[in-house]
Amino acid sequence: MDSCEQAEKQGAQQTAGMSSDDDEEFEEVPPCQADAAAEDSDDSVPELGTVELTVGEGSEPAKKRRAVVTRRARMLRRSHHMVELICQQVAVQVMSHKCNTPEVQARSLSLIPAMVVERIGEHQVPGKREIRRDWASADLHCFLSAFQALKIQHQRQHQRQEPAADEFSRFVERRTATRAWHQPMLLVSMLRVLAFDARLCVGLSPPALKLTVQESEAIERSCQSGAGLGPCAQPLPSKAAAKAKKPGPQWGRDAVPQYWCEVFNQVSEQWMPINAYSGTIERATQLARAGRGSACAFAYILAVDGAGHVRDVTRRYSRDFVNTTQRQRLEGVSEREDPRAAAWWAQWLERWAAPAASPRAQQEEAELARRTQRSTMPRRLADFAHNPYYVLQRNLAQNEVIYPAEPIVGTVRGEHVFLRANVQRLRSRMAWMRMGRSIAADAQPIRTVRQRAATARARQAMDAEAAAGREPLVALFGEWQTQQIRPPPVVDGRVPRNDFGRVDLFTPAMLPPGAAHVHDPGAARVCADLGIDCAPAVTGFDFRRGVSTPVFDGVVVPLESADVIADALQARRHEAAAQERADREQRAVRRWRRLLVALRVRAEVDATFATRSARTEQASAKGGLL
Repeated sequence: MDSCEQAEKQGAQQTAGMSSDDDEEFEEVPPCQADAAAEDSDDSVPELGTVELTVGEGSEPAKKRRAVVTRRARMLRRSHHMVELICQQVAVQVMSHKCNTPEVQARSLSLIPAMVVERIGEHQVPGKREIRRDWASADLHCFLSAFQALKIQHQRQHQRQEPAADEFSRFVERRTATRAWHQPMLLVSMLRVLAFDARLCVGLSPPALKLTVQESEAIERSCQSGAGLGPCAQPLPSKAAAKAKKPGPQWGRDAVPQYWCEVFNQVSEQWMPINAYSGTIERATQLARAGRGSACAFAYILAVDGAGHVRDVTRRYSRDFVNTTQRQRLEGVSEREDPRAAAWWAQWLERWAAPAASPRAQQEEAELARRTQRSTMPRRLADFAHNPYYVLQRNLAQNEVIYPAEPIVGTVRGEHVFLRANVQRLRSRMAWMRMGRSIAADAQPIRTVRQRAATARARQAMDAEAAAGREPLVALFGEWQTQQIRPPPVVDGRVPRNDFGRVDLFTPAMLPPGAAHVHDPGAARVCADLGIDCAPAVTGFDFRRGVSTPVFDGVVVPLESADVIADALQARRHEAAAQERADREQRAVRRWRRLLVALRVRAEVDATFATRSARTEQASAKGGLL
């Protein structure tokens, strides 16, 4: 047995020393081992060994995933941003409505000196609640002087003990402001009772749309725990934030006001902002600035008139609306991230806009548009990426080009600045054809880019090009290199077709001369019955699951046969309606017949069984008497 064990050890060592690259060798089994294996029965189960895996010290641990701002966090922050806007807007509308109540206006009128009321009353237009144009400016300054003489005290109230309406009424009575909006509301109420066109303005700063990684993680934690977007969604305070504790919102003569008033000046036909805390007329771009280098302290500034109509006047107060303020608003969200965010705010304000655009409103909108167009050129290279007026060469997409290249409006850090209005989009031949344009014969491609496979057939073509050693490329052309497609006309009642027997009608201009487009889906059958030539009209393509399917919309027929086909279609519609009416009547008759037969059978069954039951009862009654 010792020789057998020695042979087994030698065989194991030989097997361990073999490599996969060596030639195949047969191991010799010792006779003793063969005899021992033969003695085993067929029912014996071989003993299984233990497999051990050893990880080398050189293996690297798995890399930790880098934390990023999640898509759900951005979506929830945008929703929070929108809800804050809606709530604060409604609150300002309630404040403006409070200024129009008879009780508040009566108390506001009692605070104005009698001589000022009499003077302004003499200058009002007879039969109208407005001041004469030649006296409007002088009367306004006279009123502001009287308003500045009012001694209004400021007293902060940390806990609300009574409703906001009672707070404002008590403020008008005692002239002690406990809220930031009390003094502006009093000014608006006084101006409106004196027949001035005044609006209550408010600056809104909803939660920032740009999230940090810490804020995103906090929102995700709150969503997983079901706590909502309350205090749990706020990120943990850092050490730097704990050291630099910023004071709360200030309001007074020297602070940036969140509420103020606008009065329409009939002389200059412009809205003038009035600081309610100082009672002075100020410049719009200086009123809402948080500091010397700040463009605007608020992302949104709303103005509410006496009727409750709301207008966004941020462009009037922002010193650099396009480059700074707009990036903090919903308009600054890219279309790739959310295509509906930029248009949501404009659509929401349309619900609260004036029903009819008056000349004054049109003039104000033109003024705001001019202020936006006069926006200064960005000073940082990163601001050119989303600027609607200026662009750099580096900000162009792969399918964009500047044409014409002139004028060069400026230079920033050695890079030329161009007008964004001169940015042209490049497209392929097929894309231009689907827009009803063809490439000129002598046109050279502006740019050649790598082709993208939108369908399975295009992917196969790209694979064939790659197998042949050629890179699949596609040529791009500009609009100035194209011309309108002019299809051949209809000749002898025959509609011109493409290679597939159809008519490409991506735009109305692609309709062949002497042809008409019939949109009715049953026009092809009518043309076949009347023997009129027609061709299916392809108006586009539908891409689904890697397959391009043409979209059909009626047929193209000769123009002289269009009236005949229209009459035939109308007759067929009448026939179809009559047939449908007849079928409906037949179905009603069949159902009535079935109902009447069922009622007759039921009556016969009831009569038969009722007679039998009556006889049975009579017989049983007689038997009981006997």
